Amino acid sequence: MTILKRIGWPYWALSIVLGVVLPVLLHSISIGGLWRSGVIYGLIYSVTAGVIGHYVKRRGDSWWLLFVLPVLFALGILMSGPKYAIYFAPVYLCISYLAYGLSAMEGM
Repeated sequence: MTILKRIGWPYWALSIVLGVVLPVLLHSISIGGLWRSGVIYGLIYSVTAGVIGHYVKRRGDSWWLLFVLPVLFALGILMSGPKYAIYFAPVYLCISYLAYGLSAMEGM
């Protein structure tokens, strides 16, 4: 169990589902571009990236876990999805890093 804790398995599980599975699923059900880009990629993923950044800092996990969601999202978009959505990956990284930097450590 310590190995799973050390690699941050909750971040990996959430990022695989949101980064790879959901883009493939959205491509297969052919949801509209406005809903996909605006609501799902723009709003839901941005909030998720912020929450991940906050929890990485609060729990004292490794900073490199901030890269998991953006990288897996970019891979998921490259496999199936609109190519313009690849630009959301650096945005998610920036949001995660911002939330990481603005989160206060416990006991400060």
